[in-house]
Amino acid sequence: MEYRINHVHIRAADPHASAAWYEQHFNAKIVSERQVMPNTITIGMEMGGQCRLNVSSQPPGSSDARSVAELNRLGLEHFGFDVADIAAEMERLEAAGVRVVLPITETPTGSKLSYIEGPDDVLIELVQPAA
Repeated sequence: MEYRINHVHIRAADPHASAAWYEQHFNAKIVSERQVMPNTITIGMEMGGQCRLNVSSQPPGSSDARSVAELNRLGLEHFGFDVADIAAEMERLEAAGVRVVLPITETPTGSKLSYIEGPDDVLIELVQPAA
């Protein structure tokens, strides 16, 4: 059987604000908002590929413990977006006040990457594939 990633799911203190951030910075399109678990909402977004991004509120009584948007942590460390021009994307994001975790770095294979912090302490990688 062949598998593909269906979605990435983020818990957010304010899912509407988080969804708006992805709309603003990555042209995400909100396609649904529904209650999936009791007393929570899940906002579904298209991100320009087959993998969907879901942002949900926390169920009542959940822990407020947060992770840190840093490289090399255990668990889900980050997710990434392909970009055509990483320099232009990083300039745009930095001008918007987005925190840069790792500036543009060229890999031995010629691809370029950078890491930024998204809402809810999410680490996001931008990747410009090698030419």
